[in-house]
Amino acid sequence: MNSNALHIWMNIPSFYQNDLFNELNQHFDTFEVVYAHAEDNARKSQGWSFKNHQNYLSRTIGIDLNIWKLITYTFKNRKATHIINGIWAEKYFFFVILLLNIFGANFLIYSEAPAPTKNRNKLKKTFLEFILNPVAKLLIFRAKGILAISIFAVEYFKGLGVKSEKIHRFGYFRNVEKTYKNHAINPVTSFIFVGQLIERKGILTLLESIKTLVEKTSFFHLTIIGSGELEQILKAYIKSNSLQKLVTLHGAINSKNVVNHIQKADLLILPSTFDGWGLVVNEALQCGIPALISDQCGAKELIIHGKNGLIFQSQNAISLANELQTFMTLSPKEKAKMNDHTQEMGAKIEIAQVTKYLTHCLNYTLNSNTVKPTAPWLND
Repeated sequence: MNSNALHIWMNIPSFYQNDLFNELNQHFDTFEVVYAHAEDNARKSQGWSFKNHQNYLSRTIGIDLNIWKLITYTFKNRKATHIINGIWAEKYFFFVILLLNIFGANFLIYSEAPAPTKNRNKLKKTFLEFILNPVAKLLIFRAKGILAISIFAVEYFKGLGVKSEKIHRFGYFRNVEKTYKNHAINPVTSFIFVGQLIERKGILTLLESIKTLVEKTSFFHLTIIGSGELEQILKAYIKSNSLQKLVTLHGAINSKNVVNHIQKADLLILPSTFDGWGLVVNEALQCGIPALISDQCGAKELIIHGKNGLIFQSQNAISLANELQTFMTLSPKEKAKMNDHTQEMGAKIEIAQVTKYLTHCLNYTLNSNTVKPTAPWLND
């Protein structure tokens, strides 16, 4: 087996994965990414940029690789190590995993847990339980390891029978330029939300908490960045509850400019009913901005409650309002200490640190005599 050749199978190009791939390219003699799609229209409408600066080789299924070339490509690179994004997310990746099993290749699966909030009828639930899950178990039986995106994915794969020693904690990461905010005392606390305006992101719970909070104080302002199906509902809620001076709907912005807005805030809020991870939390921490997130966000493992951020009970507007008030009543000394802890966590999730950890994970999967590495963001 060629331990210095790595091939990654990813759904679409993205500005954040690009940072990791550029860094990985420096660590392997052979490195290539195969994308299932060139871009995604839904993501584009949210401000994603698909024009990434990359210093690695890449191919796209349907453009560079048809079904026959895909078989040839997989066979040709059967001695390399492969990382596949998900099991069911892309039909071609399901096929690739079958091929890798047939060709005896080393591969790892890089995956979130399925969203528990996804509605399924009885027939679909039965199909999932008695057909898809058993097939998934067979497909991952030969996987050298699992790169589990958050504790939710760890629990999911354990439920499929994967042993703990094969599961490695992982997430989503990117490089963020460090321009730490000068935290001068400001009587108005600045909150920011960045994400899709959809039910899963918990945006209505956030507005309900703001309505509760305003009964106690009005020395704050919330900026909401994003677009989605709930936009008109949010506008109506803001107007009917006279929150226009306290809440601003900014709309979608280019992904390249998100960090510029985050670093102007005092606190990032991610109130999702479920999020496999939540990259915006990384972006905040790497800017030195603490985050307040729900306990159903995978990125909660980056937050040490009360030290570099706060965690509230998902879908509970009162819980969220209480944590918002807790943050607002911190003394200048307490906020400065929280900012210090925030920067410490931000340093642990830099791409250089994550790449080093990932290469150790790959070495562990190929050499059982090595010590299983611990994710840097989980180290004290």
